[in-house]
Amino acid sequence: MGAPRDRSSPRTAIRAATGKTQDTTRDAGPAVVAHSERPTHLMAELQRTLLLVKPDGVQRQLVGRVLTRFEERGLKLVGLKLVWVDKTLAEQHYAVHRDKPFFRGLVDFITSGPLVAAVLEGPNAIEIVRAMNGATRPHEAAPGSIRGDFAVETAQNLVHASDSPETAEAEVALWFRPGELLEYGRDIDRWVLAPGE
Repeated sequence: MGAPRDRSSPRTAIRAATGKTQDTTRDAGPAVVAHSERPTHLMAELQRTLLLVKPDGVQRQLVGRVLTRFEERGLKLVGLKLVWVDKTLAEQHYAVHRDKPFFRGLVDFITSGPLVAAVLEGPNAIEIVRAMNGATRPHEAAPGSIRGDFAVETAQNLVHASDSPETAEAEVALWFRPGELLEYGRDIDRWVLAPGE
């Protein structure tokens, strides 16, 4: 059997090795900085954002693969439902495009079959989800993004995500009642989120 392991602190070990009685931890480099002296990084503000897996994503059986990407990234799923959208909800959702020539096509497509509506939560969730979705035009979407990997046509680009905090707030309220959004903790959060948050 070997000698028993030294369970002393890094400070004690440095003092023993150098023969110094003063605190030399700061001179020893980051590897021995006491936990309480480590810098803490502030976590970005938690955001919630709407994600839609459109009827083409449901018909192509991509819902699980799409949601898995966001969960594996570390975002928290706080709302989820399968919906066959009616014309009224579709027109409210796309109201910003009402005067554009493609408005009717958007409404017709989103009401053509069931879709999955989800609310994702996390630091910078709005930008993260949009980046993971990829550019609106699939031929411009980066490989590795959802559209870059699974879509070829703009009219069938699989997913929608809120584009700003204001839009996210409005869209989440349009698609989900407050009671449909859950607050809960996850054991993995200590490995995903910044310490102390």
